[in-house]
Parts: sequence; C-alpha cells; structure tokens
Amino acid sequence: MDDGDIVEGLGPATERTFLDGRLPQWRHAARGVVLPPGFIAAPAAVEAALALGGGADVRAVPQGRVCSPGAAILVPHGGGPVDAGRWQAATERGFDAKEHELPWAGEKLVVADAWMFHVTHWVDLLWANLLALGPWLWGELSAPWRVAWAAIRAGSLRPEAVAGGLVRRGPEAWVHPAATVEFSVLGPGARIGAGAVVRGCVLGEGAVVEELAMVEGCVIGAGAKIQRQAMAKFSVVESGAAHAGVLQLGVLGAGAQVRQGAVCFDQSLGAPVRFKRAGQLQVAPRGMLGVCVGPGACLGQGVRVAAGRVVPAGVTVLPDPASVLHRVELPAGVQRARVHDGGLDAVSGGGGDAVG
Repeated sequence: MDDGDIVEGLGPATERTFLDGRLPQWRHAARGVVLPPGFIAAPAAVEAALALGGGADVRAVPQGRVCSPGAAILVPHGGGPVDAGRWQAATERGFDAKEHELPWAGEKLVVADAWMFHVTHWVDLLWANLLALGPWLWGELSAPWRVAWAAIRAGSLRPEAVAGGLVRRGPEAWVHPAATVEFSVLGPGARIGAGAVVRGCVLGEGAVVEELAMVEGCVIGAGAKIQRQAMAKFSVVESGAAHAGVLQLGVLGAGAQVRQGAVCFDQSLGAPVRFKRAGQLQVAPRGMLGVCVGPGACLGQGVRVAAGRVVPAGVTVLPDPASVLHRVELPAGVQRARVHDGGLDAVSGGGGDAVG
C-alpha cells in the first residue's frame, strides 16, 4: 500500500483512518512479511503467519468466514524480489483466524482476531473498521487486572456495569463527570462533554464529542468533532471532520462536514441498499449501508442523503430553498398543510395524507 493506492470514494489509502491510526501501518512491512496489494492484517494474523515460517517461502492463508477473499501473507525465506511467481511457488499453509460470533441486530455477526481485509473502496474501509473494532478493543482493554478492577469499582459482575470501567484514556484526555463512556479508547487530548454517550469507540488524538452527542461503535479520527446533540453509530469519521447530524453505517472523509439537521440514511424501503463499485451496482453487506461524504465535502443544514450514495470530495450541498417556509398565508379553517415552493398548501383531512 503506497501513495498510488486509492480507496474509491475517499482518496489516497495513506490518508485513510483505521482504528487508532492509518491503513499503511497495518501492512506490517517492518515485520518482514508481504501482503497482497490493498490488504491489511491484524497483528495476530502476522504472528500466526510467522509461526508457520521455516526454511522456505510460506504463503499463510487465514481459515474462516471473515477475512476477504484472496487473503494471504507471504513469509519469505531469504532476500530477493517478491513477484507473482514467488507467491505461487511458496508452500501454502493455513492458520486459524480465531473467529467469534457476536449479537448484531437480532442475528450473529462473525468477527475474527486474526483478520485480513482488502480495502479498495469506502465500503471496505467501513466494514474493515467495524469488524476489527470489537477484537481490537477487547485486546486493548481486557487485561485480567483491568477487568477485575472495573468489576470492583462497579461493585458488580454485570457486563453493562463493568464496561464503564473498561476505558483507556491517553494523556490529557478528559471526560465530563456527567458523560457516559464505556469500553472505549480515548487518544491523547480527546474530550467528551456533559451528557454525551460514547460506547465501543476509538477516539483519535484531540477528537471531541460535544455535549449530549451519542456515539456508538465508531472510529473517530484525530481532531474530528462530533458536535452537540449529533448521533453517529457504526461509522468512521476521519481526521478533522465535523459531524452535527445523523449518521449510521457511513463514512465521513477527512475534513468533511455534516451540519445540524442533515441526515444520512442507511436503509431503503422494501429493498436492500445498493452502492456503486467501479461504476457497477452491488448489494450492500446485510442489505444496509449509510452514506460516504468525501473529504472536504459539506452537507448543509437539513440536507438528506439516500442510503449508499457518495457525496464527492470538496462539494458543498445545500438544501432546496423551496423546502424552507417563507410564506404562511392559509385560508381560514385549514388545520393541516405542507411546505411547497416556499409556501403552504392545504392538506385534506384524509387519514392517508402526510404532512410535509
């Protein structure tokens, strides 16, 4: 993964947010292993691959349902260039991806400790973060002494009580006493305001969750801000982005902005969400998917974006002026009306009519 690699919808892979850092650091080049182009791997996968190495080149392949197709780690023996021929000639050996089942919206979500993901599209980046988040947080927070101390402080063994003590704070990270923070990692200088709720998240250096915001299952990049009363769930908010609306199963690129009242939908009525990859429509994983707001793009106040769409980088999207009420004249006796072309249209009293 180098400067030439692009994550569709977002831009250079070297700038993309993944857990507590960037994508390239999960290539593990310093460990002497080689990954296929566009792949990243968990440290546990690299350790498992290295354990299979020996006196010849080894191509270690994870066994399980989570890792992306084509996942493999080459453990080279000796120097020399690594080309397609060397990949094919290497001895193939499997290793356990260490999968677990977790509850997810009434069904089971399978995650792996020794994961490998192919990241070339914003949907890949989203799901790679979501599938790696739980195992990574557990590895960071579940040391026996930490769990025991959390249980002692909570005076209970109930998971929901212990989770409040499983929080790692970087230097100068600050949490308001009235905030709820559970099972999360807060980077240096991160701040969480009064009444905010943060569960199962990673906050990068200097990230801010303002008062009364709700953030669950998210990766928040360095310097990003979740503004007052905003909601973000199961999403990635990259470095320097600012979110004040509603976001679920979505990605905000670096420096993107979502203003108050903007909504990024994650479902379609009566059909699974579809998205475009290389110009071709595909069905979203599990039929649900939010919105990608490209780096530097801005969704204005009250803008609503349909599920699976991409707002191009650097574009500012404003709401239709016709949807803003300017004229309020109505005939006497009208009790129901909808906004139309800046004014009000009377709505009949039939039960099937909706107020706009």
